[in-house]
Amino acid sequence: MWRPIALTFVLLICSIASAQPRPIFEPDDAVDPRQYNGRLFVSRLAGGVVSGNTDHYRPLDQNAGVAELANSLYWGHFQFDYKHTEMFGKDRPVDVCECNGRPIYFPTPPARDAIPFAPPPGRKETVQFGWYHAVGGGPAEPPVMLRYRLTASWRRIDTELTSAATGAASHLSGRERSFGLDADTYFRLRGRDVWGSLFYARTTVTGTPYERGQNEFGYTNRFPGRALGPVLVRATLTVAGVSGRGAAGLNVINPAFEAFWHHAGTDINLHVVWSPLAMRSGADGWQTHSQIALFADRALFVKLFGATR
Repeated sequence: MWRPIALTFVLLICSIASAQPRPIFEPDDAVDPRQYNGRLFVSRLAGGVVSGNTDHYRPLDQNAGVAELANSLYWGHFQFDYKHTEMFGKDRPVDVCECNGRPIYFPTPPARDAIPFAPPPGRKETVQFGWYHAVGGGPAEPPVMLRYRLTASWRRIDTELTSAATGAASHLSGRERSFGLDADTYFRLRGRDVWGSLFYARTTVTGTPYERGQNEFGYTNRFPGRALGPVLVRATLTVAGVSGRGAAGLNVINPAFEAFWHHAGTDINLHVVWSPLAMRSGADGWQTHSQIALFADRALFVKLFGATR
């Protein structure tokens, strides 16, 4: 019985990240409640490499390997997720000078009106709670199912310091916390369906040499996908305003283009995503960071239980 459900899930998770700024390597995981009967549990693994990765509109300035294990429970119109993410890369070496009684770090933190550094590669934990709601579709069409979701994530950030004067080593233990809300949107414009999402997120970094906080508010438009032979191609466009970088108003423009291929024999989904990210700050004006991700995902375990006839 679970085999059709697994296929439905595979087809639905392949869309590009659509709302609160998720990692470029994370496929969407929306499942229409009308597609199953009972409760559905799915464990999924994704992994690959990312060039020019950014995190919450902050550049990492290095390539990285990535892996994520996601466990999702779908129960009626509700969805519960727990995700463990690992990013493999290099830590940024940090020197410290005790000058005039206060520490000065090298490399120096970006100015308050500049784009902040992304946290170094490491592990992150995420929990999510989603609710699905049906709204009216077009004439003689079934209702459209939209999802509204709360997201909370946290990570530990360890910083190894080297004294510029003595070479002695020390250590800082910091953390990052993020909380967000995203809401799917749908309307018809001149007879065409327009799909998108509104999102808000608050992200703070404390206990590190690069303490910063920012608010993110924006909209993502999801364009219709098209099949080119066995490959599905999709595109999104995000416009957003991010606080704490000396440039109020619209300061993020982020298109993304994905090519997706499903291998029927192994149920593996292969994704290639190109995402040029343009960001504006008071210190440097507009800058563009090109992100490219190559990753695969697969449902490891799918279980439907509590189904009724």
